[in-house]
Amino acid sequence: MPSHPAPQAALADFLVFLGAELQVSPHTAMAYRRDLDRLLAGREQLPDRDAIDRHLSALLRTHAPASVARATAAIRGFTRFLFAEGMVPEDVGEGLLGPKLERKLPKVLSRNAVARMLAASGDEHPLGVRDRALLHVLYATGCRVTEVVRLSTNSLVTEHRLLRAFGKGNKERLVPIADAALQAVQRYLTEVRPELRARAAVDPGDVLFLSRTGRPLDRVRIYQVVKAAALAAGLQVACSPHALRHSFATHLVAGGADLRSVQEMLGHSSLQTTQVYTHVDHERLRAVHRRLHPRG
Repeated sequence: MPSHPAPQAALADFLVFLGAELQVSPHTAMAYRRDLDRLLAGREQLPDRDAIDRHLSALLRTHAPASVARATAAIRGFTRFLFAEGMVPEDVGEGLLGPKLERKLPKVLSRNAVARMLAASGDEHPLGVRDRALLHVLYATGCRVTEVVRLSTNSLVTEHRLLRAFGKGNKERLVPIADAALQAVQRYLTEVRPELRARAAVDPGDVLFLSRTGRPLDRVRIYQVVKAAALAAGLQVACSPHALRHSFATHLVAGGADLRSVQEMLGHSSLQTTQVYTHVDHERLRAVHRRLHPRG
C-alpha cells in the first residue's frame, strides 16, 4: 500500500468510481471535482483532518453554506473511498459535518395556477402542441427536467397508462400518467414529432421531445417553455420545471396520497427527502379538525 498516494491520481480514481460504480450524474461528478480540486490545489500529499478542517473553515468565510455542505459531502466521500481502496491507513473524513442548512420549503403552484399554465400553452401551432405535451408530462409525472430530456418514444407504456423514466444513478421507475397528459403526448407523437424529425440535419433517433430544428430538446429550452407558459398564464411567481415537480408531489400529499407512494413516483432514494411535502398537508388536517371535532 503506498504511504502517500499522489492527490491528483487519487482524485482521478475517485471520479472513475463515481461514474462507473455509483453512476452519479455528470453534473454531480463535475461539482465534486471542483470541490476536491480546490482542496487538493498545490498539495503533494493528501490532506489530514486538520488541513481539511482549516479548508472548510476558510470556505465558510467566502462561500454560501449550501456550497460548503456540498464540498463537505465530496470530501467525506473521497476520504471514505481512499480508505476502502487501501490507499490510506484511516478515513480522515469520518464523522465530518458540514454547516447546518436552513430547510427551505419547495415553491409550489396551486392547482388553479397549473391549470392556467396548461391552458395558456395553447396548441394552435405545432410547437404549441409539443409544449403542451411537455408541460403535461412535467406536471402529470413529477419527472425531473433531466429525466424528461432522456425520454424516448418508447417511454410511454400506453396500455397501462405509465411512463418509464430513468432517474439518478440511471435507476428505472414507472410513473402513472394521467389520461389528459397521455392524450397530449400521443397527439404530439402523431401530428408534430414526425415533422420536427424530418427537419433534423442529424437523425435524433427515438428521443421524445424535439426542437424546432429536429434536435433533441435540451434543459435550457425546457426551462424557457415553462417560463413562457407561466407568463402567458399571468402568474406572478417564478416558475421552473422543478416547481411543477414540487407541485405534483404537493398536490398528491394534500389529496391524501401516502408518502411511500409519492417517494416511489418521485424516484427518491430516501423517504426523508419526500417528507418535506408533508408541510402542505397541515392545512388539510386543520380543515378536517374544524369540520369534525366537537371543539373545532
